[in-house]
Amino acid sequence: MTINTICLVLLVIAAYLNLYLTLNQKKHKKKTKLPISYKEWREKEEDENFKSWLSNRERLKDKRKENINN
Repeated sequence: MTINTICLVLLVIAAYLNLYLTLNQKKHKKKTKLPISYKEWREKEEDENFKSWLSNRERLKDKRKENINN
């Protein structure tokens, strides 16, 4: 065996070891816990949208009453 063959074998072993360690690291990575769940976020958004809709509805009713009175 020549020195080139030995270097090639070591290079291939290093490449496979690097690939194994990279995949193993990704597998054990912890998922981050979100401070609020998606369901809670959607409920909050819907509640805010509904409150906004109600206030706009009341404002429009008041404007209509003013227009009728004038």
